[in-house]
Amino acid sequence: MIIIFVSLYIVRVHKDDLHRFTKIAQKAKPLIRSYGGEPFLYQEDALTGRHGSMGLLNLFELQDGEVVFLGKVIFPSKEDYTQGMEGIKQDDLLKHLYEQLAEFIDFTSLITSTFYDAESEV
Repeated sequence: MIIIFVSLYIVRVHKDDLHRFTKIAQKAKPLIRSYGGEPFLYQEDALTGRHGSMGLLNLFELQDGEVVFLGKVIFPSKEDYTQGMEGIKQDDLLKHLYEQLAEFIDFTSLITSTFYDAESEV
């Protein structure tokens, strides 16, 4: 049975820092892959709800000039996620990239959550 485990990140980046942010994300991707994760990065398109639903802007307020990104890292299982994250936390290059992000990202406003493939249980 294959169980997919997904870690999601919603991060707000000031438009002046977009190039720096995406460049750091590109550097991090192969490192994350080396720990078993498959990373993806998406930039906002529409943050308001449609068809009577809420949008992300119902959950938080953007500051002037902020752009929202959704990061997703897929792992084959929760065990792979746990093991991969332990390696990621110890990786000196990833620590350095995190420190670079911390120069312009407010990590207290970063939203993170994990999910597993509910249909694999059926």
